[in-house]
Amino acid sequence: MEITLEKHKKLFLFLMVVFLPFFYSSQSQAIPAFARSHKISCTSCHAAFPSLNSFGRAFKTNGYRIQPVSASTVNSDFSKSVSQFPIAMAVVSRPYLHSEPGGSAKGTTEIRAIHEGELFVGGVLYKKISGFFEMETEGEDGFGVATEHMTLNYDYSDNVHFQMAYAPSFSADPYDTLSNMRNLSVEDYNITSDTFNYDSTVYRNADNDGKLQHPRQQFSVFGRVLNNQLFYNLGVGGLTEDKIGSESTTAFARLAFDFTPSLMLGGFYLSGTCDTNMSVDGGATCNVGNTIATKNRNFTRSGFDFQLDFNKFRFTSVFLKATDDGFNSGADQTNSDYYIQMVYFGNASNHQIVPLLRYQSSENNNGKDVTKRVIAGVTCYVQQNFKATIEYGTDTSVPAGADKSSNTSLQFVAAF
Repeated sequence: MEITLEKHKKLFLFLMVVFLPFFYSSQSQAIPAFARSHKISCTSCHAAFPSLNSFGRAFKTNGYRIQPVSASTVNSDFSKSVSQFPIAMAVVSRPYLHSEPGGSAKGTTEIRAIHEGELFVGGVLYKKISGFFEMETEGEDGFGVATEHMTLNYDYSDNVHFQMAYAPSFSADPYDTLSNMRNLSVEDYNITSDTFNYDSTVYRNADNDGKLQHPRQQFSVFGRVLNNQLFYNLGVGGLTEDKIGSESTTAFARLAFDFTPSLMLGGFYLSGTCDTNMSVDGGATCNVGNTIATKNRNFTRSGFDFQLDFNKFRFTSVFLKATDDGFNSGADQTNSDYYIQMVYFGNASNHQIVPLLRYQSSENNNGKDVTKRVIAGVTCYVQQNFKATIEYGTDTSVPAGADKSSNTSLQFVAAF
């Protein structure tokens, strides 16, 4: 049955009327686990959940301690009762998701009453050992349980932390720019979600056709030096989604310098090799479909970023260059992505209101195919840990022969 635009508007308003009273309920007073365990509010760490402020970035880098490692008196969060240990959950609901693929194709509407559920465990585990573990279940994956983020830190000193992880690259990075986990929009950042795969029948990128937001086995060292102004993260690991890190390797580096508490300029570099001798037992391969890879392939991901807080505004931007050796006799690929984003942390009637505007450009097919897109949305924080987002994203420019697409989303997130 075809759904008209007018019916969409009526459905949209109906959902707003039905769902928002639940978020204004007097029962919605819970403070998520990290804040609860330290007897502070969510806004102590978050400019707007899940985006971090300077205090939140220090808390994360210090191994989930309010004080630096050298000054911390916390021996173990396990010494407390289970109810006090930081165990949290989040539920994501997308009761309205409308996609217009463009051209002659009809749009689709989805009702994802429960889109995703997440369970988080984190904090100081024992003396200088800390960690963060996430398990999630998502409708797109048939609600199977997956582990996408596990980190175990040895917090040697204020300046040096060792991390073992199965997590996205640069998972130790406390800034918002490269982290899809701290993205305030419904749509993912293009720089973290692009595979640069122009035709999956003949080509896949050399990093197991993965995205920057996908997890990989990794070991790294991170911390802050130069009067805490320079954040560094250096590490080695495997390919994305390779559960056992077989043969193929990656190395990465991340630097971010705080010129002021409000201005960060940074850069990042990741390089690796897809080795044809790698075991497929971990879920990774150099092959494309049934076509066997005949040579090893190198790849790099490099770029720079900035994050600026000015009054109640936050401006962020990332430029990413991706290079991949060609598959067998195919041509090498070089593509670039970037985004520029503005967020305003406002308030209205004692509720935080956060409008967001992002412009992004994505390349594919060795830079020949360029898609430009605008995402605009507004989020209302009914409570510190309950938020509702309305968002619209649309292509402004697409490759020749392609159709422009758009998405309209209504999303609720509750964290406990």
